[in-house]
Amino acid sequence: MSQLAPLMSALLLLLTISCSGPKVSPIITISEQDGLDRGLEYVEVQIPIISEIGPFDQLAATDTETGESIPLQVLDTIKESNRNYMLAVFPVNIKAHTKKQFHIMPSDKKEDARTTELILSQQDRSVENAYYRANFSTVNDPRGGQINGIVLKAFNDQLLKRGHIAMHWAPNFSKRDSESYFNMESFGTNTTNSIQQGKYSITKTRSGVTDSVPEIHVVGIYKFYDGLPFFEFASTMSIANNVELDLLRNDEMTMDSLFTHVMYPNSAGGFTSLQLYEPELESLEIRHIPDNALWVAFYHKEKGYGFGSIRLEYDNSNENGQPSSTYKPYTKISKATNNGRYWNRVLIGDTIMSVIKGDRYRERNAYLIFRADPSNPEKEMLYYQQRLQHPLVVTVTE
Repeated sequence: MSQLAPLMSALLLLLTISCSGPKVSPIITISEQDGLDRGLEYVEVQIPIISEIGPFDQLAATDTETGESIPLQVLDTIKESNRNYMLAVFPVNIKAHTKKQFHIMPSDKKEDARTTELILSQQDRSVENAYYRANFSTVNDPRGGQINGIVLKAFNDQLLKRGHIAMHWAPNFSKRDSESYFNMESFGTNTTNSIQQGKYSITKTRSGVTDSVPEIHVVGIYKFYDGLPFFEFASTMSIANNVELDLLRNDEMTMDSLFTHVMYPNSAGGFTSLQLYEPELESLEIRHIPDNALWVAFYHKEKGYGFGSIRLEYDNSNENGQPSSTYKPYTKISKATNNGRYWNRVLIGDTIMSVIKGDRYRERNAYLIFRADPSNPEKEMLYYQQRLQHPLVVTVTE
C-alpha cells in the first residue's frame, strides 16, 4: 500500500505551524560540473520546511528562468537539530557546465500534465516502466521478495530469469558448516517489507535477519524510476554478533543461458569482452575482475540486449570507520547448473573467517538494461556509467 498519503499529511501539518519573519521559499541550485549533457535525471533534495508558504495540496519546483513548474514527489519528512525537512525528488534535464535554479513553492495546478509509465502491480508483484517489467518472487513472502525476473520491452519481451531461484540473489552469506547459504529470500513474513509508490519513483524496502544466520542484519532497498532503463538496489549487512562465515557476497545477479559475453573495464582504460561459453572465460580465475570494478555487464551479441551493474557505492568500513573483515575480495563470474551464468562480488570465500560485531558491508548499484551494438557493445553502458557515477551537484538555500 502506498505510503505517500501519510507522508503528505505529516508535511501539511508541519507547514500549518505559524511563525514570524519574512516570507521566504527554499531555492534549489543544480549544477552540471562534469561536462556531460544530461537528459532525464532525478534529483533528491532535502528541503527545509518553511511554514510561511502555508497549506497546499502539491509542492512544485519552479524554474527561475523559464517559469516551468515541476511537481515534487515527497519521499519522507525528517527532523534534524530541531528543524523540520522534507526529502523530495523531481526530474531535470540540463546541459553540460550549466546551472539551473528552482524555487520550491505550492503549486496551484489542479492536475499535472505529465504522464507516467511507472506502474506498481500489487496483484502481480511487479514494477514496470517504458523499458522493463521487474517481477518479484513470492515463494517465501506473499508481499514479494527479491527480483525474480525482468522483461525487456524493447527486445521482444525477452525475459531475464534464473529458472529455479530468484534472479537477484544478494546480499548472501553462509555460516561455517552450513549446507546452504542465505539471503533476503530467507526472511520470514514478520520482517519489514514495505513499498512507497509515487509519480516518479517506487521504493521497496526490506530488512531483518534470517533464522539460520541471525547474527547478520540486512537492509535492502530497491528504487525504480519513471522513464529510465535502470533501477537501483542498495544493501547494508551489519554484524550484530561475532559469527564464523565461509561465504559473504553482494551484487549478485544469476541468470539462465541468456547471454553470450561478459564485459568489464580494464586497467588500460578500455574494456575487456570475453565469451561466456568459451575457454577464454577461465582466464578470470587467474586474473580476477577487481572487487571495486566500476561496472560489469553481460550481453547477447546476436540479439543485441545487455544487462549490467554500475557500482555507485561500495564501502566495507565497520561502525568505527575501520576495515571490516574480508578475504581477498574480487568480482567473480560464475558457472551454474544448466549452463547458467552469474556475476557476484565475493567479500569472503574459499576460507572460514570470523566476522566480528560491528563489521558492516554496504553497496549501491544501478542495474541497467542497454542496447549492445555488435561493434560497440559498451557505448550505452559507458553513457550511463559516466552520468550515474558523476551525479549533479545540488545545493539548497533559503
